[in-house]
Amino acid sequence: MAIQTNAEEIRALFPELEQIEDLALRDGVVDIWLDLAAETAWERFEDIPKNLKDEKHMTLIGHVQGVTQMALAMADIAKRLHGIQVDRDLLIASCILHDISKPLESAPDPGGPPTGTSVPPGKITEFGEKIQHAVYGAHKIWEKQLPKATELAHLVITHTRTSNTRSGSYEAALLFYADWVDSDAGIVLGGGTPLASKWVEE
Repeated sequence: MAIQTNAEEIRALFPELEQIEDLALRDGVVDIWLDLAAETAWERFEDIPKNLKDEKHMTLIGHVQGVTQMALAMADIAKRLHGIQVDRDLLIASCILHDISKPLESAPDPGGPPTGTSVPPGKITEFGEKIQHAVYGAHKIWEKQLPKATELAHLVITHTRTSNTRSGSYEAALLFYADWVDSDAGIVLGGGTPLASKWVEE
C-alpha cells in the first residue's frame, strides 16, 4: 500500500510551508513527505494515528499542524515581549518534519479495537518496534541534503525524550515544548493523565 498524493496536496496539509523563504528547504520538506507517502502502509495521511497509545484517537496530521502553529505562536510572543529572534524557516521545517517517521511506525489494523473516533485502528510495525523515533527523520534530512541539514536534524532528534541528546537552541526548545503541549491536548481529550504530570527532573 501507499498514499497517492502530490506536492500540491502536501502543501495544502501544511499551509505554513509557504512561510519558508528558502525554496530549497521548502521543496525538500515536501519531497520527504512524498517519500513517506510511497513508503507507508497507510492509504491516507489523514488516517494515520498520532500514536497507538494514549493518543490513538488523534491524527498525525492534526498533531503536526498543532505543533507547528503552537511553536510559531510562541515564537511570535517571544519576539514581541522579549526581543528573541528565531530562524522561522528552520522552526517551520522542523515542526513539519518532527514526526515524519510515524507513517512507518504503524500500519492499518482493520480487525483492531476501535479508537472511538474516525481514526481507524492501527498496529505497530517492525520499524516502529526496532527503530528509535526521530532517527529516520534525521536520515531523510541528510539524504535529501536539505539546507541547514545538521541544525534541522538536531531539532528533529531532540524533540523526543527517547533521544539521549537534548535541545541546544531556542528553536529546538520551541519544538520540544509545542510537541508536549499538543500531545497533552490529545491525552486530556482521551481522558488520560497529561505528560506534564510525569515530568522527571534530570
